[in-house]
Amino acid sequence: MNQRCTNPNCYAHDGELCALGERDPSDCAAWSAAEPATVNADTSAPSARVPWSGGALGLTDLANLTPRGRHILVGVLGAHDAGKTTLLTGAYLHLLRGGELGGAQFAGSHSLSAWESLATSLRFDDAARSPTFPPHTPRGIHRVPGLLHLALRGPEDAHRDVFLTDAPGEWFTRWAIRQDAPEAEGARWTERHADAFVVVADCQRLSGSERGKARNDTRQLIERLGNKVGRRPTLLVWAKNDHRPKDAMERAIRVALRQHIPHAEEISTTTNQPETLMAAVGQIIQAAWKVPRATPLQEPVLHHTPFSTYRRRHAQT
Repeated sequence: MNQRCTNPNCYAHDGELCALGERDPSDCAAWSAAEPATVNADTSAPSARVPWSGGALGLTDLANLTPRGRHILVGVLGAHDAGKTTLLTGAYLHLLRGGELGGAQFAGSHSLSAWESLATSLRFDDAARSPTFPPHTPRGIHRVPGLLHLALRGPEDAHRDVFLTDAPGEWFTRWAIRQDAPEAEGARWTERHADAFVVVADCQRLSGSERGKARNDTRQLIERLGNKVGRRPTLLVWAKNDHRPKDAMERAIRVALRQHIPHAEEISTTTNQPETLMAAVGQIIQAAWKVPRATPLQEPVLHHTPFSTYRRRHAQT
């Protein structure tokens, strides 16, 4: 009989970290349904008991955070390899250096392990290893969607828990083409629940050999979001702006933006100027800071693979 955790909010049996912080899941009394595991009594061994693992958050984790105050969910949309994860990681590194996002200061995070995993790629801390871009967010992640968390403290000591989606671009490409695509449930959840949106346009692709497809993908995504966004703050990010698309290419995307999301704002970013990454994330957080949340975050109801595991694992929450 396979051992598994009896805690409905823990998924250590699926290879994730123990929800109570045990280094070895078998040290947790909730580990085996067949027979209680013996708790390790060796107090000299390093251990920690916290209600989060430090990885990217799932919806079960939100139950520990959303009741404590106002929160903001930012949906970060864009095609595969558009630069979404790099944008978020650049903002995180800026906070670590003591900077602010939208006038708010860093006050903690429940997903530090996930942030650090991404930030490792960008750091100049190993002479034998050159910095690289963060790894591609895989389509097969179990917790849908993956959420990166920042606790921020703004003017007049106001506190916000900010959740930023780090989702594979393939979800949004499929959603833009077909709204009810079964493999785009994560994109639909993001659209329904986000307080604000960032749409990432990849200037490198828009100026390269696939520029026609990149233009169509970006316009389709803007059009799809325009049918759903209402008045929620939206920011179009021209990512990798050291590559310059032709004027006609930019104009075609701006026409779609003005037609479908007329209140959207624009900003350009490049890794050659890291402060632009911080400015983009800070701008959308500042825009959403005082916007009241209309509906509580809810679990998506999923029916098809590869998301069927998510429904099974959260059925008890």
